[in-house]
Amino acid sequence: MKWGEREKETVRAWSGHVTAPVHLTVEKTLDERSSDLVDFARELARMVPGLTVEISEREVRDLPAILVGSGWIFHGIPAGAELRPFLEILALSGQKTPPAVDPDLFSLLDTLESPRELTLYVTAQCPHCAHMLFDLAPLPYAFPRLIVRVIDASLFPEEARPLGIRAVPTLLHGDDFRWTGRVKIREVLEVVCRQDRGELSAAATIRLLKEGKAQEVARLMARSEHAWKDFPRVLTHPEWSVRLGALVVLEDLAEAHPDLARSYLSPLWERMETAPESVQGDILYAVGLAGDRSWIGVLERWLKEHTPGPDLLEVAREAMEKLGSVIRNP
Repeated sequence: MKWGEREKETVRAWSGHVTAPVHLTVEKTLDERSSDLVDFARELARMVPGLTVEISEREVRDLPAILVGSGWIFHGIPAGAELRPFLEILALSGQKTPPAVDPDLFSLLDTLESPRELTLYVTAQCPHCAHMLFDLAPLPYAFPRLIVRVIDASLFPEEARPLGIRAVPTLLHGDDFRWTGRVKIREVLEVVCRQDRGELSAAATIRLLKEGKAQEVARLMARSEHAWKDFPRVLTHPEWSVRLGALVVLEDLAEAHPDLARSYLSPLWERMETAPESVQGDILYAVGLAGDRSWIGVLERWLKEHTPGPDLLEVAREAMEKLGSVIRNP
């Protein structure tokens, strides 16, 4: 890394406010890019009197890494917009007491009983990456079961390319969940920290559906002990793409867990009178997907009491035909 004057000034200003000793470890591997990380750490130590650097050599082909505390792993050289949040993370590692965390996030993270890892893909030029790093900075220190791994997609393109990562920041949790662009950390933590039988909020569910994770949402819902109270709100969301994803979830549930899918219909139907026509059509379609024969009478009464347009009338009739042709226990 070639240190620019602005980056040197950033480090000098930060160093003046750091009173506790700080430490980082560089894991040097057989990867030829290891030397870049070592050079960065040693130059940083020359500018910061209270910083000590340990070089750990490993005879493996793994990615080289900068380790800060027990919860931060950087595969890359923090530069550009990344430098300031990296220094904040480094400063937090020297504190004797855990940093304060927003109570809303604390209530989620305090439930962690086993380790969780987030992988964040960034580039030095990305301002949104820096915002996400700042948001995540205190969490691994306050909750040691949380680990954040940061990978520079420019320095290690062979890591990003097979995963189809074309934009940063991209945040991954396991193989199933990813978030791209600006995201509220609470929505991420709801997924990361949820217990197997818990439920997600409407906001977190909507975010997953926008990321194309309808099947994953269906699997989470199927493992819950009860219906998610906010799901009818998702099914009637103003955005068609969100409603479409929610209908895919409902269809998957109707096939694998018909009783659970059917439990959403009554609270969904309560929204029928006040919903716009486009949403009414999706409610009718949902009834056809997940209802049983008892819903035929509900639809017949609705048709008698209302004068729907031709499009709604067609959806209602198709729903009744579908309900009449399937065998589902009431």
